[in-house]
Amino acid sequence: MKRKNQRGVAAVEFALVLPILLALLFGTAQFGWLMNNYIVLTNAASLGAHLLASERGYATPYTDTQQAILASTAALKSALTITMSVGGTSCSSDSTCATALGTSTQAPAAGMEARVSLGYSFTPLFIGALYSLKSIMPSSLSANMSELVQ
Repeated sequence: MKRKNQRGVAAVEFALVLPILLALLFGTAQFGWLMNNYIVLTNAASLGAHLLASERGYATPYTDTQQAILASTAALKSALTITMSVGGTSCSSDSTCATALGTSTQAPAAGMEARVSLGYSFTPLFIGALYSLKSIMPSSLSANMSELVQ
């Protein structure tokens, strides 16, 4: 025997479950966007450290490394902060990096590291909409990589 007074129950249940389903859907998309940005940033830092470590004897190690990092992070929405150092000495130009790395005939000191640090202001996919999904996301991401100078 069918009950005639249950008309519209499915619509009420759907209205109750819909906010939870939307929060899960948008939360998953937001987290996916965060992970994508973090992977791009980490890969760029790794590429930069590897390139900087292999630039011994070249005239423009800072510029080459900076251009490679910027090319690999072109998909990110905001500007990066790039910091490079060789053997603990900060590299802020081609001349300081080239001096720290040494020449093609002069080997660097044993265990000398080329380090690249990247900072990035993370922009969430959904900015403040839908129950403050922005507030659970970090406001910045960073990645640090180092490699021995070759």
